Formats: sequence, C-alpha cells, structure tokens
Amino acid sequence: MINIELIQAGDGDCIWIEYGEEESTLHRILIDGGKSGTFKHFKSRIEKLPQNARHFDLLVITHIDADHIAGVLKLLKADDLGITFEDIWFNGYRHLSNVRARGVKQAEKLSDYLDQSHVNWNQAFHGKAACVDKRKKASAITLPGGMTITLFSPTKKALADLKPKWIKEAKKAGLDPKEDFFFREEEDTPVSRANAVMPTPTELPDIDLLAKEKLIADTSLTNGSSIAFVAEYADKKMFFTGDAHEKVLLNSIKRYYPDCSPLYLDLFKLPHHGSDGNISQALLERIRCSKYLISTNGAYHKHPDKVALAKLIKYGGNKPDIYFNYLSKYTEVWNDPELQKQYAYQGHYPREEESSLKLTFS
Repeated sequence: MINIELIQAGDGDCIWIEYGEEESTLHRILIDGGKSGTFKHFKSRIEKLPQNARHFDLLVITHIDADHIAGVLKLLKADDLGITFEDIWFNGYRHLSNVRARGVKQAEKLSDYLDQSHVNWNQAFHGKAACVDKRKKASAITLPGGMTITLFSPTKKALADLKPKWIKEAKKAGLDPKEDFFFREEEDTPVSRANAVMPTPTELPDIDLLAKEKLIADTSLTNGSSIAFVAEYADKKMFFTGDAHEKVLLNSIKRYYPDCSPLYLDLFKLPHHGSDGNISQALLERIRCSKYLISTNGAYHKHPDKVALAKLIKYGGNKPDIYFNYLSKYTEVWNDPELQKQYAYQGHYPREEESSLKLTFS
C-alpha cells in the first residue's frame, strides 16, 4: 500500500507519503513543508496520528526557497507534536563545497536544529551532501520498510554554483543569528509566457500551438540545487522532482538508461510547480507515465504554465491523469470537459472542503 497526499502549500510543495503492508504499521516520509501557512494543514494531519505513530523515516527539504522550507521551520519548533525523524536530507552551506565550517548562516533555525547531536542530518550520505556524483554509478538507498530511493538531482556543480548567491543573500539579510533566514522564491524566476495575460473563461488553450513553444530553461540557482529522486516500493516507481532543472533530470535519466530505454513510472511530480522552464518534450518522451502531480495555487508565479501543461498533454503518454492540489483560476481551465475529451486526458482536483489531494496505490 502506498498513500500520497499533495498537501495544499500555497505556491509551494508539501508531500506526505505513507507505505507499508498494513494500515497499523505504515512508514512515513515528508517532502518539504510549503510556506509558513502550510503548517496548519500538516499539523492537523499529524494530530490525527496516535502519539506512537509520529515517527517519520525521512524528511526531505529539497532546497532553500521559502515555498519549500518555511513550513518545516515551524514544524521543527512544534515540540508538542512529538515528531521524530530517522533521517533528514537537506543541503546546507557546509555541503556547497569541501569547506566543513558553516561560515555564513543560511536557513538559520534549520541548520541550528540539524546541528544537534541527536539529529541525523544526511545520515544516508554519511553527513555529506545529498547529491549526484556523475563519476559513480547510481546506487539506491533503502529506507526502513523497504522503500528504495535513487537520487537524480542535484549535481555537485549545482551546489557549488549556489555558494556565491548563498553568501550574498546572507549578507543582504544582515547575518542576524536570531532571525529565521531562508530564500524567498527567486526574483529572476520568469513569470509564465502563456499565463502573463489570462484568457477569458470562454477561451480554451490551443494545446497544439502551445506545445511547440521552445524551452526557455530555468536558470535559478536555488532550483538547480533541488533534491530530486525516484522512490520505489511494491513494484511502484514514483519521481519526486522538487524544483529541479529539466536538463539535470534528463541527463540523469540518460545516465541511468544509456541505451535510450524510457524510465517507466507510476507517478511523476512536475518540477517547479508546472513551470514551462522545467518541462520539455525531450524529458517527457524519456519517461512513460500515466499519473502526474502539480502542487501550486498559482499565487506568485501563476503556475502551472499553459506551455508546460500543453507539453504534458501532448507528450506525456496516452490519456494522462493530471492531479492538481488546488482548483484555482490557473488550474480550472484544465477541468473543461470539452478540452479533456478533445485531447484525451483527465484532470483531478480536491473537494472544496479538503486541504490535500490524495492518491493510493494498493
């Protein structure tokens, strides 16, 4: 059994994963914590668990943008919840190069928490960076309960490239050790070309035309540092991509499958909330998948982009199922029955009273 919950996290990510053979003995993973306001959603989800079931085998903080990390900072302050983690994956300043000292302070409270002796920080990597080493053959990491994880991002180079920006932003923030410090979504992240002007409700997107748009690749340094991985359990294979760059994901697939074999998946979470800078025809054609996840309300960058969705519908396989964790003005157009019939896909949305979208593999 595998349960996936795409918790409503504003324009960020917060993914709750459960797996196991029986409901009473499920293992749990949390990927990111969304923005600060997201905490109330997964706090109530945690409170539904018995006190003796509030142990997570893994917490993954994919990268340092606020729409992924801010909710985690609130979670780690909530001592009354009684949460414990077997391992926490997060690339801090010390992981950006061979320098062991932290130097400037970034994600201040998070790094202070992870520095405590009782906390396992990147234990699966012996305390070193959670990253892809292109010189070595990829090897899967096995979690308690039997789920395996294979990293696809970031590269060592991506972490090294982030270091100057990290220092710059830390100085800009005044290096206040009492202040929770983390990056906001980068200002140079481009707003969608297709979403810059919203159409009237009667206008439907031209899928064929939008799918021909040339990729303008995401160059955000923080997005490039995203942890992305393939998780496998009970013959199911799921790709959780954070905000990773399209080129890095594609190159990882090519490295693991050099004979041009496709990567067969049961679930693919679109990188960077469905940004058109992180999805390409080439990437979609190297995977075989029928279920796609999109996490965003579109509030900041108007994601998901119409170009990205058009490419997904055009090149994402036969009759893809697309799961949105919000029904918003940026996602509702994909709920149009005429559009779904014409292009043979199905859109899925949470019910109005729900704060997450849920999928189950049995």
